[in-house]
Amino acid sequence: MKGVRELKARLGSVSNIKKVTSTMELVATAKMKKLQERANASRPYAEAIRAMLAQVAGFVSPEVSPLLRDPGKVERECVVVIAGDKGLCGAFNTNVFRVALNYIAARKNEGVEVSVYAIGKRTEKFANKIGFAIEGMIEEKVELISHRRIEVTMRALGDSFVADKFQKISLVYTKMKSAAVFTPLVEPLLPLAASEPSGDGHSEAKAGIELDFTMEPSAEEIMTRLIPKTLAVNLMNGVHQSLASEFAARRIAMKNATDAATDMIDELRMEYNKARQTGITAELLEIISGAEALKG
Repeated sequence: MKGVRELKARLGSVSNIKKVTSTMELVATAKMKKLQERANASRPYAEAIRAMLAQVAGFVSPEVSPLLRDPGKVERECVVVIAGDKGLCGAFNTNVFRVALNYIAARKNEGVEVSVYAIGKRTEKFANKIGFAIEGMIEEKVELISHRRIEVTMRALGDSFVADKFQKISLVYTKMKSAAVFTPLVEPLLPLAASEPSGDGHSEAKAGIELDFTMEPSAEEIMTRLIPKTLAVNLMNGVHQSLASEFAARRIAMKNATDAATDMIDELRMEYNKARQTGITAELLEIISGAEALKG
């Protein structure tokens, strides 16, 4: 049996770890709720701009913007991967990289040359470790990325697409379905699909009603303005979803760590009490034995 002092030291260490993990769980919970609120607040705007894009697309030719044109055969593709800046979030980063790695491997088997655009410091380390070509990266922490920075990034990616440097640009991020369910997935960014939005069935186009209105400025100009905003919204949504998922994963990981520390403290305390009782019993026996020896 381990000594009383050693058990007491271990008990103190595990108790300190429990305080840290419990605090990190509270911080992750607060940030997760804040990020969920941010994502929910931006959702109406995102849905409205996508619906407007789909509606205006019915009045213009796909040739109005090179970002709408299907390039045909894809020889080079850029994959934007969004992961975290830190660890201590369970398998969050690992799951993102597994999906990205499987997708890139499948594309390479099809003869496509793939480059990675990194968002999150863990993504940069992952790309360097695997040996992928890095097209670029956002240096800021994912939590501090502004909408302006996303617009600049998406403009640069769009220019690469228009210049035929890449014939396709995809996004790998984690979509948050609930506080306990978040799934990494792959979605296309470019070419932009100006498809009918998935509404609630009340769309005039779905109902087969012809709209009679005048657009000011022209439909082509409206489309030209909407496309960059839609692309930025799509990428920003990926950042928001990934961030909320990361903190949800960190909350779960820290809760599991806190629970494990609690169980370990209970076991150590029981072992400590047994060791202490054994020591006391041994000391009493020595005293009794000494007393009996003096009598003899």
